[in-house]
Amino acid sequence: MKAIAAGNPAVLTLAEADAELQRLALLKKNHLDEQYVARRSVRDLPGRIAAINDRIERLPTDEATATDHAHDPVSIGKHSLSREDLPAVLGRRLESLPRDVRDTTRMPIGTYRGLAFGLVLHPSFPPDVYLEGAITRTYGLSREHQGPRAVLNAVERIAASYDSEIVRIRQDAGIAQSQLRDYQERLGKPFAHEAYFSVLASLRDALKTALTGRDNEAKPDGGPSTSELAAHIKALKAANTVESAAPRSDRKAVAAEEPIAARIRRRQEESSAATDSAATTPPEQAPQPATTSFAERIRREGEQKAEGEGQSPP
Repeated sequence: MKAIAAGNPAVLTLAEADAELQRLALLKKNHLDEQYVARRSVRDLPGRIAAINDRIERLPTDEATATDHAHDPVSIGKHSLSREDLPAVLGRRLESLPRDVRDTTRMPIGTYRGLAFGLVLHPSFPPDVYLEGAITRTYGLSREHQGPRAVLNAVERIAASYDSEIVRIRQDAGIAQSQLRDYQERLGKPFAHEAYFSVLASLRDALKTALTGRDNEAKPDGGPSTSELAAHIKALKAANTVESAAPRSDRKAVAAEEPIAARIRRRQEESSAATDSAATTPPEQAPQPATTSFAERIRREGEQKAEGEGQSPP
């Protein structure tokens, strides 16, 4: 709008350059954020992969133990219990545990299918049931169900899911390896549009300085005029295509994100088309003369709107 009012297209070019630099600055920030994530991931992923691989090696050992001792009685402390006595004894053991703890605390209870089991008590969350052999696996209890049958169901689920856990953990290992390779490839890559960003910023600053002087005139030292600087900026933008975010499917969202320069040009075209249309309109359909006052035009538009809606004019 300032460019239209001043009659100087270089002002519009300056606004377009500012908008482009803002977009490039956002892309550069995203690039720096991605580099930070890449550095952190390249640092942390090898340790995670090693831990996953260690887990893969140990899981079959516990699976074999649970299979070999599938018919062993459950032990609470040093006492092996029958299925009939187990719920009552386990219930008394659970009641003896502290209700509230300040720190996360492991409470051993007994042995299930050759593997140690117990509870992990948390200060603010329901306890976890753990089953431990070569590795430790846990299953979270709900706030509503923390009795002996809920604990026994939890350890049974853990013991019966070694096969699926091995499959899942191997998938995790493959994903972690792929992530590490991807981050290693990204790490250290420079911002792809750094040169464009730098040159455009220089031209924008020069044009902004030039516009504070005499428009469209060369500087006394022989420097480029505002029109020449604007032309350089347009040529630079045309030679550098930077991918933007995918457009949204919602038409209203697209309209809301329409660039300012595009909206100005569209309104100019609509105004020109309206002028051409008015020139061919019959006299009885022609709009009110331009000499009609602003207040009169507002009043008449209100009357026309009210008539179109079937209401009396205000």
